[in-house]
Parts: sequence; C-alpha cells; structure tokens
Amino acid sequence: MTNLKAPDVPLVSAAEYPRGLTSLRSANRRLVIHELQRHRHISRADLGRATGLSGTTISSLVSELIEAGMVTDSGVGDRATGRSGRPGRMLRLVSERKLVAGIELAHDSLRVAVSDLAGVVLAERSQLLDIDGAGPSALDFTLDRLDEVVADSGIDRSQLVRIVLGIPGFVDPASGTVVSERMPAWKDVVLTDLLTERTGLPADAENDADLAALGERMFGSAQGFDDVVYVKVSSGIGAGLVLGGRLYRATRGGAGEIGHIQVREDGSICSCGNRGCLETVAAVPGAIGELRSVHPDLATSEDLLRLLRAGDPAATRIITDMGRAIGRAIADLCNVLAPQAVVIGGDLEGAAPLVDAVRASVARYTQPRVAHQVHIVPTALGHRAGVLGAVAAAIDAHPLLSA
Repeated sequence: MTNLKAPDVPLVSAAEYPRGLTSLRSANRRLVIHELQRHRHISRADLGRATGLSGTTISSLVSELIEAGMVTDSGVGDRATGRSGRPGRMLRLVSERKLVAGIELAHDSLRVAVSDLAGVVLAERSQLLDIDGAGPSALDFTLDRLDEVVADSGIDRSQLVRIVLGIPGFVDPASGTVVSERMPAWKDVVLTDLLTERTGLPADAENDADLAALGERMFGSAQGFDDVVYVKVSSGIGAGLVLGGRLYRATRGGAGEIGHIQVREDGSICSCGNRGCLETVAAVPGAIGELRSVHPDLATSEDLLRLLRAGDPAATRIITDMGRAIGRAIADLCNVLAPQAVVIGGDLEGAAPLVDAVRASVARYTQPRVAHQVHIVPTALGHRAGVLGAVAAAIDAHPLLSA
C-alpha cells in the first residue's frame, strides 16, 4: 500500500476563466473557500486582495456561503492589522469542514482520495487489486481502504458529504449502472445504489476517462479551459469530454469511445466485434506484443515506459506509430468539437514520443484554424487523474458549488 502526496493546488484567478459563467462562479467560490481555509480570520477586503476578485463579487459569494452555513461573520474587526479607516468585519469558516471522497477502480488497482470543497486533497492512497476478477466484492475492500485513509488522517467521517467512483467501463448516467461488456463481472451492477447503501452518502458512478478529464481540468494540464478532451491510452483507448465546463456523457453513457473508430477496413477483429478499430493497432498490449521480438522479457506498461525513457529506438518507433494513428482519430474529433485542450494520459503517462506524434497528426489533419487553437499536452497527473477527477466531480455536485 502506497501513500501518495497530495498535490499542490494552484489558485486560479477569475481572469483565467473567461468562458462559462456557471463554471466561473463555481471556480470563484472555490477560491474564496480556499483563502478562508488558509486564514483563521480574514476580512472581505483581504479576500479580494488574495483572490483578485472584485468587491461586488466577494460580497455576493460571501453572502451565499454565510446563507449556506459554511461561513460566519465573527463580529471581530481587523483593526489589529494597523490599517487606518473603518475596521472590516472578519470572516471564518464554520468548524465543520465539508469533505468529499473520490475512488477510482482500475483493472488492477484502486485509488482513494479525500478532499475539501476547495479542492485541497487531505489524504490519498493506492493499492494493487484485481478489480476485474474480484467483481463487485471489490467495493467492500475499497470502502475499507477509504475508512483506513479517513482514520489514519484524523478526518472526522461525519464531515464526508458525497462520494464519486470511477470505473473503466460504460456507466449509464441516469441509473449509475455498469453496462460494459468488457467487465462481465460488473455488468448490470448499480454502483450508485451500492455505494449509498454501504456508506450512507449520496453517490455517483462515472467512466474513468470521463473523470480523468475533470481531474486534468481542475488539478492538471487543462486548468483554465472549458472545452477539454482527455485521451486515455491503455489496454483500450477512450476519451473523456468536458464541453462548456460540463462533463459530456451522452444520454445513456458511452461518449468518447474513439478506440472504436475504424482505421483499417480489413484489420483485426476488435473486442467490440467490429474489424480494424483504433484499439487493434494503437493500444498498449499490442505495442508490448510487437516489441517482444526485440525485448523478450517485456511484460508491462512500466517496462515499456522504462524503454522509452532510456531512448530505446524500437520502443520509440512503435509508440510514435501509435501516436500517429491516435492523432488521426483525435484530429477528426477536433474538427467536430474544436476543443481548447487535448490531454494525453493513460498507462504511458503522456510519454513524449506519443504526445509529439499525436501533435503532428492533429496539425496535419485538423483544419488550420482549429489546429492553431488546440493545445496538445501530456497529463500532469499521470495515474492520479481519475481519482482526482472523482474528487472534482464530487465537489462540483455539491449544491452550493453546482449552483
């Protein structure tokens, strides 16, 4: 079991959120909450100076937070600061800090994290586990790990107000039911009901790539953007879409499955039943299989990453070819959606040869106006993107922050 360092959460000024009034207001609330957490007492004027927000915006947001019971006016003035003029009223957070929990179940591991509503991650942990083989029984084990994280960190469990779980499969957003054929042990499991039953908390379940898109937008490479595509290159290839600051899932889930775009009419049969899908030519297992002719002991994506970091020519060539194919599919997506940022993540953690090849294909096959505007960037969060995305989704679902 490995404890992971919580990320340094960068503050985001209002100027960096020029798009989307709803997401702007939510981001501004988080800025105010973050400053209130940093200071035992702070005046409205000092909040404005610390966040860069106008006095009118500060006044409006503070009023909402007071009405919601999250902030109180202590009645103490800030005369002790030495400033002249009328003393400002000092604000403070109420003693009961609201927290959320995020969980990601990968095929072979789990990750849990606890955060406050400002996005400050208080505790995080990961552990290897055969999620596919364990099926829904893995939930009990996972929630035990969450309880351990809470206890070890001295967190009061009663402060948890929501939980979000990500899983590598289709999830029906209306019912929280797993509908993925690739995870037969989980098919038809209503994750939201199980989570609420076992934790007593409001719960949501999402696809892992979707959550990773949210994670990169709040904590990682896509901060400041409202239109984001996250591409997960793993045993399969999927994309999470954030459009207009909101996660796009489609009515019944399954949006962003770019791994099943046909790239070879006479190609190999894919797990979905079609022929020549992108996954059959550009997923990680295929790259590992090809490279075994040169590196017989190659077994895992970690082994492949080590070869890439060492500059191995065969590994670099294979991953470059993968990136070109993936980039061609992403170019089509960019022509349709015109996103501001495309984040490349997954098992190869945005390796430079992969990102460079994707970038070259997008530049070649995307209409020039769009190509010049889209940022193709590697993940900043690596394997943590999904669990931090679960945290982001739980924060955004809080009634005050989603208003």
